[in-house]
Amino acid sequence: MLEFTGERVVPGLSDPNLLNEHKARYRLAAHVLRSLLPAGAAVLDAGCGAGYGSAEFPDAGSVTAMDISAEAVMHARANFGTPRIHFLQAGCGSLPFADCSFDLIAAFEVIEHLERWPEFLGETRRVLKPGGMLLVSTPNKAVYAEARAGAGPNPFHVREFEFDEYREVLEAVFPHVKIWSQNHTEAIGFLPAGAAAGALDAPGDNAPATAMFFLAACSKAALPDLEAFAYLPASGNLLRERERHIELLLEELESKTGWLNELEKTHTSLVETHKGVISELQQHNRWADELNLELKQARERITELQQENTSIHGQYRHHTAILEQEAAARSAWIQNLDTQMAVARDEIERVNEELRRVGAIYREREAWGQEQSAELVRTREKLEKTNAEFAELKASEAELNQTNSELRARLDQVQAELNARLDSAQAELAAAAQSKWVRLGNSVGLGPKIGARESAKG
Repeated sequence: MLEFTGERVVPGLSDPNLLNEHKARYRLAAHVLRSLLPAGAAVLDAGCGAGYGSAEFPDAGSVTAMDISAEAVMHARANFGTPRIHFLQAGCGSLPFADCSFDLIAAFEVIEHLERWPEFLGETRRVLKPGGMLLVSTPNKAVYAEARAGAGPNPFHVREFEFDEYREVLEAVFPHVKIWSQNHTEAIGFLPAGAAAGALDAPGDNAPATAMFFLAACSKAALPDLEAFAYLPASGNLLRERERHIELLLEELESKTGWLNELEKTHTSLVETHKGVISELQQHNRWADELNLELKQARERITELQQENTSIHGQYRHHTAILEQEAAARSAWIQNLDTQMAVARDEIERVNEELRRVGAIYREREAWGQEQSAELVRTREKLEKTNAEFAELKASEAELNQTNSELRARLDQVQAELNARLDSAQAELAAAAQSKWVRLGNSVGLGPKIGARESAKG
C-alpha cells in the first residue's frame, strides 16, 4: 500500500474528513463534465496522486491520469486502473500530449507544489480544446496559514496564493476565469432512501477571503455562471468515521510499540556487543604498545650493532658494508612498521563500522610481530657468527705475529753466526799474510797475493 506521508491523500490511511475534502472536488468536476461538456469528453487528471479521483468520471469517454511519482502511479494503476482509465508517470511542467487533446483538465492541489507553475498553466492551455475547461484548486494562503499555525508551513508547498493573486495569475493565461470558494462546513441532511440529488439551501458566507480553498474554472471560451455545489459523502456520519479512524490509529500505535520494543532489545544487544569490541580493542592496544616497546629495543640494539660494526676494518670492510645495508633495511622496515601501526590505530578507531575486519587485522599484526621477532633472532645469529669469525681472525693474526717474531730471532742468530765466521776468516787471512812463506811466494810471483788484497781492502 502507498505510504501516507502528508504529501498526498491515500484512501484507507488518510483522515476521512481530509479524503472527503479532496474527493468533493472530483465530484464537482464530474458534475461540470455531465452538465457543461459534450458526451464522450476526454479528461486529464494532472497530479492524480493515489488515483482515487480519476475513477470519479464515469461519463467521460477516456481518462488520462498522470503523476510524477512512479510509486503513486503503480498504486493507482493497481487499485483504480480500467480499460477506460490510463495512468502514466509524467511531470506537470511539460505535458506529454498534443495540442487540443482534452475537454476537461482537473488539477487539484497541484499548483502549490510546483516550482515551474507558470509553465504548467501554459501547458494546460495548450492541450485544452477550444471549448475545454481547466479546473484547478489551491488552498487560501491566509486561512491555510492560520489553520497550520501550530504545525508550521506545509513542507511540500512551494508557492501559495491569496484570492486576488490567484485570480491574476490565472487571468494572465486564460481570458475567462471564475472561482468557487470551498469550505468544509457542517450541514443537516434529509435523505430519502436511494436519493442521489436534491435542493441546496446555502445562505452561508461565501466571501473568498475567508474560504479555505479556491477552485477555479479556466477556459479559452466564455464560462457560464457558477452554481453552488455541495457533496454529501457516503461517510456522512462524521462521528462514526472518526471513531473508526481512531481505532486504526490505535492499532498502528500498538504495532509500532511492538516494533519499538524489538528495536530496544536490538539496541541492548548492540550495546553489549560494543562493550565486547571495546574490550578487545583495549587488548589490541596493549599488544600494540608492547610491540612498540620491542621495536624500540630492537632499534637501540641495531644502533649498538652498527657502532660495533664500524670498528671492523681491513678485510672485514666488505662484510661491514653488508651489515650496514641490512641495518638500514631494518631501520626502513621499522619506519614502515610505525606507519602501518598508525594506520592500524586509525582502523581500530573506526572498528564500530568495520567490526568484521577486526579479527583479520589482529591476525595480520600478530603475524607481522612473529615475523619480525624471527628476523631479529636471525640478525643476532648473523652478528654472533661475525663476532666468532672476527675472533678467529684475531687469533690468526696473533699466531702470525708470533711466527714473525721467531723468524726475526732466528735471522738475527744466523746473521751473528755469519759475522763471527767472517771475522774469523779475516783474522786467519791476516795471519797468513804475515807468514814468511807467503811473503816469499809473493816476491817470486808464486801463490796468492794475500797481503796485496788485504791492503787493497783496507
